[in-house]
Amino acid sequence: MKHIFKMGIISTCIGLFFSCKEQVSPLSEDYYKKSGAIYFIPGGNGFERGSRKTDADVNSFSVIRGIYARDKDNIYVMGCPQQFVDTKTFRLKGNIPVDQSHVFVFDGSTTSTTRKCSEQQLIAITDADPETYITLYDTIASLAKDKSHYFYNFQQLAVDYASFKILNENFVKDKNRLYVVTQKSINPLNYTTDKIDVLNDEYIILDGKKLLYYQPYKGMGVLETDLPSTNNIKLLDRKTVIIDQLVLIEGKKFEFMDVDAASFKLLEGIGGNSFWSGDKNHIYYNQQLFAEADPKTFEVLERAVAKDARHIFVGNKIFEGPDVRSFRPVDKAKVNHDFEDDLGNKYWYRPKEGGAELIPVEKK
Repeated sequence: MKHIFKMGIISTCIGLFFSCKEQVSPLSEDYYKKSGAIYFIPGGNGFERGSRKTDADVNSFSVIRGIYARDKDNIYVMGCPQQFVDTKTFRLKGNIPVDQSHVFVFDGSTTSTTRKCSEQQLIAITDADPETYITLYDTIASLAKDKSHYFYNFQQLAVDYASFKILNENFVKDKNRLYVVTQKSINPLNYTTDKIDVLNDEYIILDGKKLLYYQPYKGMGVLETDLPSTNNIKLLDRKTVIIDQLVLIEGKKFEFMDVDAASFKLLEGIGGNSFWSGDKNHIYYNQQLFAEADPKTFEVLERAVAKDARHIFVGNKIFEGPDVRSFRPVDKAKVNHDFEDDLGNKYWYRPKEGGAELIPVEKK
């Protein structure tokens, strides 16, 4: 009993400590006054994120915006005084921290106070000009430039500045070479070309002969496809392109080689995330021929579940039991199951690797 009483007093004291804090400015929900000192409390939630008592001068302290603040002697980020900035000329240029000589990047945590202030410091970007530095994140994430250089992930790029050009989200070029944009860096490629056609945000064609696509997963890298011709190009979505008789998804030829390119279409999903596709002759599941499905009456009901006039399909298997004609998805906001038919059969839909399964709801 004494233990419970003691814990109650401690909890009350903690609650009073944080409830008596006063927000310094509407420009930030992170800085507060308490007991004559300035505290950094991320989002004002000290219970979950902790707090940091600063040594800031209360009388001259002011919020710049968000995690940034200042007093007469220091710039503060996450409540930590900054060692490498010029206090008098420091400012936020949009969301970019700069002073008269430097552009900075903050590489610390913005949601926790557990890291030491020595680890919560603004770091200058080498050779970046604070007056002309801008981000190009609307075209390629992590890309920026100033009057003389391009930067990726805050590192200077060794490219020809005057001729540098963004092709799409995966490729850039200058007068000397073509580059691929990866998550970590922008890397030169060993292609020489006179002509580059940009198909969309994913694909480019070199000299009308070679299709390039960057696949970052499983170490695939740049995938190339030799093109016999490029007379007819059709984009189904950003990852799926038809070039004459070739169907390509995520940079690779469609796995079923006899697919009819002229009538091919995705029936659900996007590119490589599509279970079902079809042409005038066949239905495909994960790019494999599904001979049991009738393309004339086939319809996708939900992701991996589909039916035609004779069968219900869950993945690449025929699902027996329900009435095919009346089997349908339902409004999940109104009932506690996903599919039903007119015979009273009800099923829950459960995704699993490579497809899904239907779980019968027991009849009452």
